[in-house]
Amino acid sequence: MQKGAGMKLSFRQVCLFWGVMDVLYLATYVWKSSTQGRIPFVDDIINFSALYSEQGGSYWLLILFVLSMITTLSIIFSALFLLTAWNKVGYLVAAQTPLRLLVVVPSLTFLPWIMKWINPGNVAVSLFLLLISEALKVSSVIISGKLNK
Repeated sequence: MQKGAGMKLSFRQVCLFWGVMDVLYLATYVWKSSTQGRIPFVDDIINFSALYSEQGGSYWLLILFVLSMITTLSIIFSALFLLTAWNKVGYLVAAQTPLRLLVVVPSLTFLPWIMKWINPGNVAVSLFLLLISEALKVSSVIISGKLNK
C-alpha cells in the first residue's frame, strides 16, 4: 500500500467477503434443513406442494415460492462467482438484488441474527438494514470492480 493512500480493498477482497456471506447463508439453510430431518430443496418442494393444495392454488403463493427458490439457487452461483472473483459478477449481484429484497434475504447474512438479539420484531429497522445491506453489496462489488481495471 502506498503512503497516504488509506485502506483500499481490492476487487478480490470484496468478492471474497461477499462470497463468504453467501456461503454462510447456504450453510445455514442446509444446516437448518438437516437438523429438522429435511432434505434441502426436495422437502421444500414437497411441503410447498401440500401447502399450495391446501390454500386452493393461490398464484401469489406460487410466485413467492418460485422467487424464493430462484433466489436460493442464484446464491449458489453468486457464491461461486464471488469466491473466484469473476470479473462479470457485478451483473449477477445487481440482478440478484431485487430477488433478495422481495424474499427478504440480506446479503449480510448475520443481520437477522443481530436483529433478533438487539431488537426483535422491529420491522422498519430490519427493512432499512436489508436495503443498506444490498446497497453495500452492489456498490462495493461494482466500485471495486471498476477500480480494479
